[in-house]
Amino acid sequence: MTGQTVGPYEVLDKLGEGGMGVVYKARDTRLRRHVALKFLSGKDITATTRTRFLREAQAASALNHPNIVTIYDIGHTADSTYIVMEYLEGQPISKLINRAAGMEVTTVLDYATQLAEALGAAHAAGVVHRDLKPGNVIVTSDGRLKVLDFGLAKFDSQVETDATQTISLTLQGAFVGTVAYVAPEQSMCQPSDHRADIFSFGIMLHEMITGSRPFTGKNTLVLLHEINYGAPKSIRETHPHLPPTLEALVFKLLEKRPRDRYQKMGDVLAALKNVRPDIEDLTHIGVPPVRVEADAPVSAQATEPGSYTSPPSVGVEKTALAVLPFRSISADKEDSYLAAGISSEIIRALSGVPGVRVASQLASFQFRDEVPDLTKVAQSLRIRYVLAGSLRRAGNRIRVIAELSDAVEGTQIWSRTYDRALEDIFAVQEEIANAIVGATGGQLIRARAEHASTMPAESLDAWGLVRKAYHFVNFAYHSGAIHEAVELLRRAIALAPEYGAAHAFLGLYLSQRVVVSISRDPDLDRAESIAAVDRALQLAPGDPEVLENAALVLFNGGKPERATTAARRAVEVAPFNLVAWGYLGLCLGWCGNQMDIAEAHRIFDRLIHNTPDHPSLPYWLYFKAGTYTREGKWQEAASCAGRSLELQPRFTIALAEYANALGCLGRFEEAREVMGKLRAINPKASCEAYKYELILTNRTLEEAEMHTRGLVAAGIFPV
Repeated sequence: MTGQTVGPYEVLDKLGEGGMGVVYKARDTRLRRHVALKFLSGKDITATTRTRFLREAQAASALNHPNIVTIYDIGHTADSTYIVMEYLEGQPISKLINRAAGMEVTTVLDYATQLAEALGAAHAAGVVHRDLKPGNVIVTSDGRLKVLDFGLAKFDSQVETDATQTISLTLQGAFVGTVAYVAPEQSMCQPSDHRADIFSFGIMLHEMITGSRPFTGKNTLVLLHEINYGAPKSIRETHPHLPPTLEALVFKLLEKRPRDRYQKMGDVLAALKNVRPDIEDLTHIGVPPVRVEADAPVSAQATEPGSYTSPPSVGVEKTALAVLPFRSISADKEDSYLAAGISSEIIRALSGVPGVRVASQLASFQFRDEVPDLTKVAQSLRIRYVLAGSLRRAGNRIRVIAELSDAVEGTQIWSRTYDRALEDIFAVQEEIANAIVGATGGQLIRARAEHASTMPAESLDAWGLVRKAYHFVNFAYHSGAIHEAVELLRRAIALAPEYGAAHAFLGLYLSQRVVVSISRDPDLDRAESIAAVDRALQLAPGDPEVLENAALVLFNGGKPERATTAARRAVEVAPFNLVAWGYLGLCLGWCGNQMDIAEAHRIFDRLIHNTPDHPSLPYWLYFKAGTYTREGKWQEAASCAGRSLELQPRFTIALAEYANALGCLGRFEEAREVMGKLRAINPKASCEAYKYELILTNRTLEEAEMHTRGLVAAGIFPV
């Protein structure tokens, strides 16, 4: 067409060619401006391709947005049809992505925001793109993003009965390769809406950030399997400098079920806005990207003291886990699909557990047809821990057994059985998977802390020192352990001054020294604890461990609003961060209104019921006891505090809460006996210090006194 005149348009140069059309630069002789002419390709023109070509013109022309290409006109020649659109000087995003490392993250946020605004406008007008990919998005010379190619677009009012729903998935189709960006519901030829664009947007965002797509496969069938069942590749595995909030945002975009994704582009824009401060903070600090091939067992990470000048890489920070396909041991072969579904749900949900890198489903499921050798699994998948299980069905009931093993040491860490009625197969799969994931997260917390606890402090890096400190306090709750934990954390910070989690845990244990009345200078420790979590939030504002510890420190420091905000953000970033859920329940139950108290009880009940062997269980029981105390439910408070002490006998503030509940029940002698145990553990504990801490952590003096009413009645505290 070069050199020809088509209507009022003088064709100048060929710009490119796609499966359905050829695009030329042209000059509008009437308005004396450059335009782009897109001609329907002369070969293989069918009724379907003509319909799609016309649909592109109709869809794009219905939109008026600075980030969507403008359609001026549509015309016809003797041999073809063409669309007249604005001429853009620029390159598609596909040519701007650095395949080795991705794009600069602030640029990604800028492009993602423009793209989200464009899609939001299209969706508001009832237009769904359905073929979103980097090749269909141009970045102009002035940095403006433009969305092109609405050839597969549909209007929300249309019923998808035509062939266009599946054409992009066929090898003979006009858009070969689009399968890499398609949503699961599209790939299965199921009805789809604007949320399919949201999924494709997530794939593009992942690709811009990392340089590679979240789902890959050696052929189309394998790729489709990964899109429908596989977990997306971790962003922070190759880009550990990026905040967990960004990875959580991308993973929510890539949820398999449309209802689990962001529901509209306005929600995506809000999430992008929320993550921007985390990115800008990292940019200000100047943390460089680090690429890590694999993570090793804690014992293999020993290094010379003083060799860390930045936070440990993700290869050290994350615990590597593989979920093997659960085996069906039922007579009915169809139950193998139910077992596989549970495994898939577990892999999906594990993305919400902080500090865990899970092998993809495709990688794990290569062991489907064999009884795996754990050593072989660990070596093949470069992981340490393996979660496996079995399913048996009898009538309308199923029994699932889950087992967590250390593949490096060849030992079983944990095992549990789940019995359920099979009323709704999908609901049961999800319920069991969530219960297993919650329990697994707690066991991994315990396992990595125990590994670190066996190593000499001198041989540990900053990550190992933090885990060792955690083990000291959680499994030996006494003054010596807390003091030792503080010193371990000071050493970790000396090794890695910009490691946010080390500062956050230091703040936590300084705060605990004050709370349990073992601090030599409570005012100094309290002030330093607040300063430590403020520093942690500055260094890693989106890290779930930083947020969870900040929540408890701020709560103990008399800042309940900030504490609640930090806890809520922690569970948003990592939905299976059960420690953070417990702290959120504490903030709501002890400082919130009546609706908050009801929410706190729901949180505690779920945590206690679903994960009864989590290392945080004694603390959840104590938090719930205090919530009952606030309500004046003394029997319930005594029951929860008593169970807490069975698990953690040296937990002094739980002893005080238990004694108070007993006193309010009129069981004065028992209350005095419990307080005698407290004084034996900590002879320096004082009534005045305890009262002061209660005033800080309760909304009013009257509510603080609910925690001492029984102690006064039993003659333990002065009136």
